[in-house]
Amino acid sequence: MNRRHFLLAALACACAAPVWAAPNLDDLKAAGGLRVALYRDFPPYSWQEAGEMRGIDADLARAIGRELGLKVTFMPLTPADDVDGDLRNAIWKGHYLGGGTAELMLRVPFDPEFAQRNHNAVLFGAYASEQLAWAGQRPTAMTLIDRASRIGVENDSLADLYLSSLQGGRLRDSIKHYPNSPAAARALLAGDVDAVFAPQGELDWALAGTGQRIEPLAAPGLIKSQWEIGMATKESLRDLAWAVTDVIEALRQSGELERIYQRHQVRFLPPAAH
Repeated sequence: MNRRHFLLAALACACAAPVWAAPNLDDLKAAGGLRVALYRDFPPYSWQEAGEMRGIDADLARAIGRELGLKVTFMPLTPADDVDGDLRNAIWKGHYLGGGTAELMLRVPFDPEFAQRNHNAVLFGAYASEQLAWAGQRPTAMTLIDRASRIGVENDSLADLYLSSLQGGRLRDSIKHYPNSPAAARALLAGDVDAVFAPQGELDWALAGTGQRIEPLAAPGLIKSQWEIGMATKESLRDLAWAVTDVIEALRQSGELERIYQRHQVRFLPPAAH
């Protein structure tokens, strides 16, 4: 599984159903609460610690709730096989094991093709960008990577798929796989690998204060080496999407959105529109 793969979701059990769905924003305000779906183990963006959700997206969700006058509660989300499945479980249908749905989900790839095939959810509000980056032993070009180098990547990630297929797979023997990008970064610090290829935000957080140089790296032949991050809500809550879009713009203009990233020692990359 990987959060960055835009693959078609498998069919879920027909018994899944949300516990409750607010028809519109007025109903949410009357109830006084906003349930937000965040990945349960995806630092620096969201993770659980001492019973609380922490991270960039958790802080952003609380700021959105504050501006809308809504008390935010969180739905910790275990990733499905792909992001289509995450939207199904978090927003429009619910997991077959129960637990209901959320009104808002953060850290959703903001991609027109992806949005078009997920017609049961509304994708909106691009609030940041992410890009692939390199830490550690830096090649002058992808074609000059020494095959003796040990390169750490998250298993089945976009970085893994790219390096594994580059130049007919000549780098496959150099790749070392880890359960996530922070684990690969820790391997770099321990000397178990010479370099790490991963999303820049995850490297910023995992290597903060270590003196490691982290640089964006162009990936020739890769369709997307940079992508926008947005949100999702229910079809019935388009007015929530409009309201949250206004909040995000206000947070961007005030500098609070960037400060949220800075608190977690991650560089803020604005979406392409900004």
